[in-house]
Amino acid sequence: MLFWPGGGRVPEHPVLSWLAQLDQPQGPAQPVPPPRPLPDVALRPRRLSVTEIETWMRDPYAIYARHILRLDPLPELEEGADASDYGMIVHDALEHWVRLHGVDWPVDAENRLVQVFQASLAGQALRPALHAWWAPRLERIAHWVAQAEQKRRATHGTPQAILTEIAGAVVVPDAPGGPFRLVGRADRVELGAQGRVIVQDYKTGMLPTTRDVLSGWSPQLPLEAAMLLRGGFAAAPGVTAIDGLIYWRLTGGAEPGGEVAVASKEHESLTDLAEQTWQSLLERIAAYDQPEQPYLSHPHPGQEPRFADYARLARVPEWNTGRAEPDA
Repeated sequence: MLFWPGGGRVPEHPVLSWLAQLDQPQGPAQPVPPPRPLPDVALRPRRLSVTEIETWMRDPYAIYARHILRLDPLPELEEGADASDYGMIVHDALEHWVRLHGVDWPVDAENRLVQVFQASLAGQALRPALHAWWAPRLERIAHWVAQAEQKRRATHGTPQAILTEIAGAVVVPDAPGGPFRLVGRADRVELGAQGRVIVQDYKTGMLPTTRDVLSGWSPQLPLEAAMLLRGGFAAAPGVTAIDGLIYWRLTGGAEPGGEVAVASKEHESLTDLAEQTWQSLLERIAAYDQPEQPYLSHPHPGQEPRFADYARLARVPEWNTGRAEPDA
């Protein structure tokens, strides 16, 4: 209790009362609960890309922040060239090469592909040290790709067509919240000599594990295959079966490249895998078209995204250490 110097009690004041409470013993700190945003269904996104579906699964809050709050992460101060620039160079070179020589394979393919990679690198405004660091790595990728292409052609014959960087879309017309549009851009779709259809993706970083692809946690390639089966890519009409889902990891390191083909003993075919992944997407769309479905942050322990742009906005470090089991 406080008193005036001349005697008498100090009148009550809310600020003084608050300060007095700070001096009182406090109980154990309670963990901060994770955010549970419940936006109106009318505000929820009706268009997502195939790459965003994985984000939607691993970190729904990121979809909420980007598409409902419309918050874009700012680049780091003095951000220089990084892995995304390297990946862009590789994709640009391969797109240019496939458009020129997808089916008409030249005799001196390795040397000419090296030149394409060199031209793609030269088109970037990079500091000399980074240029010197990336140039030999890109050359090794060019040699690996040329050899991998020749090996595939020797095994399966010359493809009828190779489509590169093709854009597509499929609409789910009867979703509870209204039509939902899935869009995507496939790195490569190969229409093989015996009618084989191979969907392929280039990665310059880490590949998803086959287990994650088969269990649905990394659905990009199966969803692109499902879009093909539904005529979602105008450049590749009439696809009725999927014969290959292939990742190329292109780093240019000691092992410049590697090929991982998705295979499953649990599914009769990759077409079945694509259809199962599509059905899972329909179920997710329907779930998030319900007003009681929240956009949780990192709801599945062990399945968090590798890069979480909105983790600080969702205050993940404040609640993650004492989290309970997820409820959705």
